[in-house]
Amino acid sequence: MNANKPSKRDNNTWAPVTSFRILAHVLLPLLGVLCAKEAKQVMLRFHDYHLQKYEVTDHGKTVKLYLGFGYPGKEIDFSEITFTEVAIYHFVHTAYSIITDIESVPISSLLEEQKDNIQNWNRYYGVDMWKDDLETTVNYFESNNYSGWYIESAIGFSGFVVAKSVNGT
Repeated sequence: MNANKPSKRDNNTWAPVTSFRILAHVLLPLLGVLCAKEAKQVMLRFHDYHLQKYEVTDHGKTVKLYLGFGYPGKEIDFSEITFTEVAIYHFVHTAYSIITDIESVPISSLLEEQKDNIQNWNRYYGVDMWKDDLETTVNYFESNNYSGWYIESAIGFSGFVVAKSVNGT
């Protein structure tokens, strides 16, 4: 047997190994892009957390929720959720609250649902980001990378936030 000649076994394993290398060469950069995209999604801890307080700072441009999860005799797990570069927000806070959902929603849907409220607020108080009509306002928010969130609770709290980002601890 000639030592330089590959065996049939070598010929059979060469193609799958080479194919794997080619796939790895093509797919690894794609996987990196997908992982980077996934990394942008923020994991927020809020479900069944009690709203301790919220604060609005930076002349309304930052909204922070302070949440705590715990029951008597148990250590409280705290979470902070911060919305930055806030364009508009609205909360109704009437009682003790347990947050059940912070849902990311399309700007167009949120503004369509809140259109009458925002128009009234603009008429009475002024809304910096309102552009006189819904379509122009939606285009402005979308082209400037704003996102929308609805915040719900089991009782005593609801609202929405339009901001450029949200982060949590």
